[in-house]
Amino acid sequence: MLEALLSPGAVAVIGASRNPAKIGHAILGNLIRGGFQGTIVPVNASADRVQGFDSCRSLKDHRGSVDLALVTVPAAKVEAAVAGSIDAGAKAVVVVSAGFKEIGPEGAELEERLRKMCNDGGVRLLGPRSLGVINTRHRMNASFAKYMPKVGGISVLSESGAVCTAILDLAAAKQLGLSKVVAIGNKADLNEIDFFRLLAGDEDTQVVVVYLESISSGDEFIKAAEQLATAKPVVILRAGTTGAGARAARSHTGSVPGEEIAYSAAFKRAGVVQAESIEALFDCAAALAMQPLPRGDRVAIVSNAGGPCVVAADALEHAGLRVANLSDATTVALRKKLPLPACIQNPIDVLGDADPDRYAHAVQAVQEDAAVDAILMIMTPHAMTRPAETARAAAQSIRGEKPMLAVFLGSADAMPGREDMVASGLPDYPSPERAVKSLRAMREYAAWKARPPRVVTRFPVNRRRVERLIGRQRRTGRLEVGEVRAKEILRAYNFSVPEGLLALDSDAAADAAEKIGYPVAMKIVSPDIIHKSDAGGVKLHLSDAEQVLDAYDLLTLRFARHAPEARLEGIYVEKMCPRGLEMVIGMRRDSQFGPILLFGLGGIFVEALKDEAGYLAPITAEEGMQMLMGTRSYELLSGARGQPGVDTSAIARGLQRISQLATDLPEIAELEINPFTITTGGGEPIVVDARMVLSGADR
Repeated sequence: MLEALLSPGAVAVIGASRNPAKIGHAILGNLIRGGFQGTIVPVNASADRVQGFDSCRSLKDHRGSVDLALVTVPAAKVEAAVAGSIDAGAKAVVVVSAGFKEIGPEGAELEERLRKMCNDGGVRLLGPRSLGVINTRHRMNASFAKYMPKVGGISVLSESGAVCTAILDLAAAKQLGLSKVVAIGNKADLNEIDFFRLLAGDEDTQVVVVYLESISSGDEFIKAAEQLATAKPVVILRAGTTGAGARAARSHTGSVPGEEIAYSAAFKRAGVVQAESIEALFDCAAALAMQPLPRGDRVAIVSNAGGPCVVAADALEHAGLRVANLSDATTVALRKKLPLPACIQNPIDVLGDADPDRYAHAVQAVQEDAAVDAILMIMTPHAMTRPAETARAAAQSIRGEKPMLAVFLGSADAMPGREDMVASGLPDYPSPERAVKSLRAMREYAAWKARPPRVVTRFPVNRRRVERLIGRQRRTGRLEVGEVRAKEILRAYNFSVPEGLLALDSDAAADAAEKIGYPVAMKIVSPDIIHKSDAGGVKLHLSDAEQVLDAYDLLTLRFARHAPEARLEGIYVEKMCPRGLEMVIGMRRDSQFGPILLFGLGGIFVEALKDEAGYLAPITAEEGMQMLMGTRSYELLSGARGQPGVDTSAIARGLQRISQLATDLPEIAELEINPFTITTGGGEPIVVDARMVLSGADR
């Protein structure tokens, strides 16, 4: 059915116009200028000829059938145009017109009628609010984009027509070819998942570039994206990640974006490269389309100036890549051809007067070094620099075994050599930072491709006890699970939880403390108080019965003053935990993707620095470690500046246990262990405090 959309034999343009200011004029003109070899059927209600073609007043007047109908008429006339297209035998319809769910309920109702009409007629619908579709190998530009791209291996999917045109402009500027360009618009019927499945087996597509503001179905998206990424690289820019962006996305396409951490977790699982900007989207795509994947993270830098070498080395380290240590054989080879003042250690400085041959020699030498996985070539403009010739020489020296990216600072002079560079598969960048980001994306994708089979560990747990505890909580009518019951649930999943008892009066509190053993902590227990510390409801380091009795009276007094209407269920007396490194781990069940595991260090690291990692459950032991390593604070866990580290594998096991709990018990909507404390002396991390929320309509 999608063949009618991407490779039609006959195309109708409903709303074809003689007015150059109209979209119907642009689309018809693009079909003609692009060299479309099939039948073009202009439809104009008030003209018999449009742009040199005989025009129909209605598709009913067309004697033959059509495969694809492009609808450009105003929204109020779209329904009739689509009905006429179906009657004419169209198997695919592109609604270019706007004015549907993005404008509100009335537009959404019209869009749903279009979807149902096409579904009932066995027709696939692209849009509404679609820029159109391009298939360069079919010589079909059925869009109102400005350019017909060169034939190439990058396919583009975009929820935004404007982003589509920006990508087309970037492709033209870099002289890169595209394969298929599809603006999916409002996704009333066809969405990114349909095209992921199609492009996974498309021999004309080497890399897929995607701009999204929402995802149609979380589970299906992950399956389709992983299938596609297994076959070829996928680079996605997902917009609407901020509050302002999310509001803009709703008004743009009528979509409701999910949380950014959930999308990032889904992309990691599926092997998708996530871009942070439109420039990065195409930067990564160009590198992945033109160069092989790196086998490791060791990078050689070849430059004709020292400053950019320093910038590039910093960028590599920030990106988690390494400046390669060159072999003795390589430095000997470099010394033979480079002048004495040149630096032959990595980064390699071939000096400002370097000619094309000097650059080419340096590039060839590092390509042959087994200690180098990728090459970054940087050229800065000097009076002696011959950028176009150097670009050609560098491109000709590529052997195709290791990725090589070029940086041309002040690159306008290098433009004459760009065509040779593109033909040789050498992508270029205006700064070291942008090139390094693309290298990092290539390395991360290569690591995902080489990942071991996923093996999820199942720990022995007491699931039935948890089901009974949740049942008791449900019978209270409250969805918030407080600390005491939350810790009982976690203890059933073999978390290390301090011994504790609930006391209903001061004497019971003293007895509990004697039984548990000093020192103890005491905390208020109330279904109406979530943050106990804010209510003055915690006392720590109590070392005798007198302190416990005083603490009980003080805590109940503070509680009554802070929340006179709240319910006090008692005071929880608990064994005092040893001091250690405090973390926050937990789970939040996303409406699209299911349970998302969360990890971060406590205090400022999570709250102020937003340094947290998220993964989709279930996770493997390796993915648990990747969560820890994905935070900026990982150095504190592993030991930094001579400080002792902690048992990171024990933390990863805690994340795996939460993963199992989340997948075993789908009624748990949220879970937070804060703090989750681990000491440098070893042992399992301790659950110091915890809370949960159960799913329910009144959450």
